[in-house]
Amino acid sequence: MEPSFICIGFQKCGTTSLYDLLKKNRNVYLTEDVKEPMFYRVPFMRWFLGRKWYCHRYFGHYVEAVLGKTDSACEVGLITGRRGHGEQPAEQTASTAPQAAAEAHQTFPAGASESIPHAGTGRHRLIAGEVNAGLGYRNCAKWIGKDFAPNTRLIFMMRDPADRCYSAYKYFLALGFLPVSAVAYDLKHGHAEGFDHYVRSVLCNQNRRREIMKKRFKYMCFSQGNYATIIKEYRRYFPRANMKFVFFEDFVSDQEAVTKDIMRFCGIEEDENMVFPVKSNETNFRAIAALSPKFLQFMQALYYLFFEFLSLGRRCPGFFNGFMSFYDWSMDHFTRPDTGNEKMLPGTRKLLNRYYRRQIEQVEILTGQQVPKRWARTE
Repeated sequence: MEPSFICIGFQKCGTTSLYDLLKKNRNVYLTEDVKEPMFYRVPFMRWFLGRKWYCHRYFGHYVEAVLGKTDSACEVGLITGRRGHGEQPAEQTASTAPQAAAEAHQTFPAGASESIPHAGTGRHRLIAGEVNAGLGYRNCAKWIGKDFAPNTRLIFMMRDPADRCYSAYKYFLALGFLPVSAVAYDLKHGHAEGFDHYVRSVLCNQNRRREIMKKRFKYMCFSQGNYATIIKEYRRYFPRANMKFVFFEDFVSDQEAVTKDIMRFCGIEEDENMVFPVKSNETNFRAIAALSPKFLQFMQALYYLFFEFLSLGRRCPGFFNGFMSFYDWSMDHFTRPDTGNEKMLPGTRKLLNRYYRRQIEQVEILTGQQVPKRWARTE
């Protein structure tokens, strides 16, 4: 089984809220126990494991769900989105807790058949899909274009690039995805000055600036805001008619209307049990020392290896619970909640607006839509 729709991204543009909303719709089947699969974000894994592994790992219980033998996919949130050291947002049910998800998987047999009947012939008509904020990295479009039919529906969620960049910077600071020097400077001077220093260290350095789209993971704060470049990469494999472009600002303004529009685009039937609005902001953390994020990054790498690629959460729930408890302990000791609300400095926004100006112009051409007025503002 493969998904009929994929939300390509982007990070800090509302994809988590969309994911949580679609999880409430009983006509949707999202990736099993993984919110954002790393499969296409780690090229070696795509080459080594193969496409059949992807279908079995993330949609292996689709048949049982269609026949009413199980619910839609159980969920284990990504470790980077612990949402407040394991605390569940009010909009989510207890079944989203990692322990509950691990226990739920023990009731289902592994190795579901890959010969899938049409969804409409079973008890439920389920539309399978993936919501992933990280499919704008290098070669993701290439592999997805090779693996999926051109009629696959693609959703792109976009936000004012400067705002997205600042939000991503604050979110990834404590998780090991930014240079140690950037973390140290931020701890000393605060987010606004720290972000300004980091932006200038990249955009005012010609060599680093040229590397942004070549080393997208290293410069994720910047690369994932180059929406037009990434959309063009997907246009090589998928027609414009099968692409849906959503602006974060519109999504926040009228979440219900935008979500229902997305569902119509994907062929998903409405579910009266869906409740709007849902706000699923991930909790930000501040590192207690410059090197502590690197330890947390190592822990995340182990998580992806053990519980996504090796699926130990299903086979060894005790080990899974122990690992997550240790990770929560590490978060408690190496981070503290980030309650800062410093606004971006005007000079930083001006520099980012210049960098993204051409991208914004091309987004309007590619989408046939005007971007929200808030984009590229100067205040």
